[in-house]
Amino acid sequence: MAETQTKLRAVAPPGDDIAHLRAELDALRYENNKLRTINEVLMQRVELGWGNFSTAYSAFQKAAMLTEKVATKALKLQQTQSRLDEATLDLTRTRLEKEVTHQRLSDLLESISDAVVLFDQNRRLVLANSHFYEFWSGTGATIVAGETRLVDLIPMSIRYGIFEPRSTPPERPGATEEGRKDSVFRLTNGRWLQMSERPTSDGGLAVVYTDITAVKEEEFRERERVIGEKSVILQSTLDNLPQGVSLVSADNRLEAWNQRFIELSGVKPTAVRQGVDFTTLLRDCEIGAEVADLRELLCDCDPETGFCEQEKELTNGTVLDIRSHPVLGGGFVVTYTDITERSRNASALRESERRLRLITDAMPALISYINSERRYEFANKTFEQWFDRPSVEIEGQYMWQVLGDTEYRNHEPYITRALAGDVVNFELEQQLPGPRKRISYKTYVPHYGAKDRVIGFFALEQDVTEKRRTAQALKHAYQHMEQRVFERTRELTELNQTLQREIAERALIEESLLKATREAEQASESKVKFIAAAGHDLLQPLNAARLFSAALQERSLPDGANDLAGSLARSLDDVESIITTLVDISKLEAGVVEPVTEAFEVNELLGTLATEFGVQARQQGLEFRYARSSVVVHSDSQLLARILRNFLTNALRYTDSGKILLGARRRPEGLDIEVADTGVGIPEDQLEVIFGEFQRLDGSHKRDTRGLGLGLAIVDKLSRVLGCEVFVRSLPSRGSVFTVRVPYGRLAQRSADAVILLPELYNLQGRQVLVVDNDEAICLGMETMLGGWGCSVTSAQTIAELDEVIGHSGARPEVAIVDYQLDDDATGFDAVKHIDALLGRSVPVVMITANYTKDLRENVTGSGYHLLNKPVKPHKLRLLLTRLLQDGG
Repeated sequence: MAETQTKLRAVAPPGDDIAHLRAELDALRYENNKLRTINEVLMQRVELGWGNFSTAYSAFQKAAMLTEKVATKALKLQQTQSRLDEATLDLTRTRLEKEVTHQRLSDLLESISDAVVLFDQNRRLVLANSHFYEFWSGTGATIVAGETRLVDLIPMSIRYGIFEPRSTPPERPGATEEGRKDSVFRLTNGRWLQMSERPTSDGGLAVVYTDITAVKEEEFRERERVIGEKSVILQSTLDNLPQGVSLVSADNRLEAWNQRFIELSGVKPTAVRQGVDFTTLLRDCEIGAEVADLRELLCDCDPETGFCEQEKELTNGTVLDIRSHPVLGGGFVVTYTDITERSRNASALRESERRLRLITDAMPALISYINSERRYEFANKTFEQWFDRPSVEIEGQYMWQVLGDTEYRNHEPYITRALAGDVVNFELEQQLPGPRKRISYKTYVPHYGAKDRVIGFFALEQDVTEKRRTAQALKHAYQHMEQRVFERTRELTELNQTLQREIAERALIEESLLKATREAEQASESKVKFIAAAGHDLLQPLNAARLFSAALQERSLPDGANDLAGSLARSLDDVESIITTLVDISKLEAGVVEPVTEAFEVNELLGTLATEFGVQARQQGLEFRYARSSVVVHSDSQLLARILRNFLTNALRYTDSGKILLGARRRPEGLDIEVADTGVGIPEDQLEVIFGEFQRLDGSHKRDTRGLGLGLAIVDKLSRVLGCEVFVRSLPSRGSVFTVRVPYGRLAQRSADAVILLPELYNLQGRQVLVVDNDEAICLGMETMLGGWGCSVTSAQTIAELDEVIGHSGARPEVAIVDYQLDDDATGFDAVKHIDALLGRSVPVVMITANYTKDLRENVTGSGYHLLNKPVKPHKLRLLLTRLLQDGG
């Protein structure tokens, strides 16, 4: 249509041009008539006698010129008339073309299945097809082209019952891309129309009404399907919630619920249905009085969020947390949570706090707790009296608010150290409220939370003002005494001269004593070397015997043979215990045992001991319990293990029935590692004696008579080497508790590997093991014992044999058990280096030795190997192989 209108404007001249031509034609006609009149008058005058005057010729000449002008004007008039005729012809042609175009446009609109309406610039109806008029047929409405306006159509459609009032927008929709305006509304006959408006190039408007009933019906069906699926998902979600949930509409009707709601609320299952009145449903329930009327429940709601919460304890002891949440569109979601256990824990916590406060309030010292933000969270009664403030004005306050700026600055260095994890002890004179000044001795103990992070510290403060004043008085008295001492010194000088003469005489005697002492030390050193050498020589065959004994015990034997094998193993244990004990005593007396201290997690050591001695305890019919601890200590793990093994060995030996406990307790001075048993106990007068050499309890109270009575003597000497304290407390017939206190340590980087506690030994079936030992009996014993465990064992006695075992036979061991001292001055380190070269890779290594020196331990652990001392304990070896093969493959 826009192209047709543009074409019509190009053919027909504009209306202003036609009016101009007509005005110009009228002017020319007026001039022409005027000239003709002038010409006639002049001619008449000429004819009447103007020729008798001297000016007659000039007048005639003027008349001729006027005649020429009249002719020219007449010619222009004729040209204008011709142009006007052409314009009239073009206008007629244009009107015809316009009528044809209008008819074609009407035909085009009629061919469109949608209702189409055209409006002019003033939004008056210009043209519409029959589909548009069909909407109004039979309604009585009058639609007149050129009069009906766009703004009148919607009110008329509502008035004559074509559109539903609620389906029509209150205002015309906003424009979309390219000036389009679309809106959707529903007819009274149930069908849906989409009205689309598009502007024309001349400022008019084209409106199209499209029937989208099929599209809307498909949309409704899809929406119902999605709503149905969401309802199923919602119900499934509700059914799997641990809370009871009920959805209540704005008119207090139950719309959705889950089974947990029925269980917790106590409503009758048969009464629960969609649409039931919520107040009526809960009327007969025990919780009904609390939530029967949601409007009443909302009286205590948060005015901003609409959230309500309350707790209800039922007669059966169950405690429910009932909460109401408003939802969009009105209505509420009510949840029911069983918090019985949490409520009981909270009550127990409050009671515990009450008891703790009673205890601390009765203590004369100041006790408080400060969190990591340096706020007080607890203060006892003495603390309140000291600062003359109630606890409600202390708890929750920052330290500088309670202490004051000056005192806080004095305390700040110690506070920083405590929050860094240090136990801090210091003494300080402190200004209190008013003119009071007191001296207190303070101890700050850090409080560790998750991942050993300090989350606060405990503060213990004791008033030592009077004690310090007494010390000051004593100082003055001491200064007075110094004067008296000076006087006495002069008297003693004379006496000293006499004594010097006696000293000279005694020096001669001391020289003789020193000579005798050196001779005794040389004899003692010879004794130590002899015992150490003898112990090493004895341990070699003993180690082989232990291996054969372990292999024999793991085989199926007749009952009598089993008893003999067990007796043999126990005898070998006794021999090993005697030899290692004598060697240890000799080394400790000679002072050749040096600790290798390092920081490590105590759980690594305790876990290994628990696994080793747990099996022995169960074999004796005893219960063995182990409490894990993640504390880091600083000590020699090997020597500390020797101490704890002696504790555990004694516990097994002197406990006939009951249980044994291995665990640790945090103390301000260090970590107490304890071994407790329910054995025969120790009389009070024997508690100091048992740490002497060759001291044992009455044999009638022991499980057996094995041992030399040197175990606790070794513990006493090892504790002195480590600088640790050892304690014991015991009750006869009730049991004993042996304790070693170890200093705390700090790891440079915390290990992420947890200690592996094996509930049972790992299956070693088919694992490849290489044994290197210069003793043929030990190799044979190892092959027998490891073969009994299911291992595939290859052995070599020299480094040269490794070429045959690995290089030619193609053995590919997964772990190597290597003796440290080999023939021809070779060591286990040389053997491991040769093994790695033959295999082209490194394998886990267990180094076995009878050498207990510090240097060897450091070399083995520094090389990443694992050290076992001879004679090897089969259970300990199997446990180590289990862990190495699990970690490595």
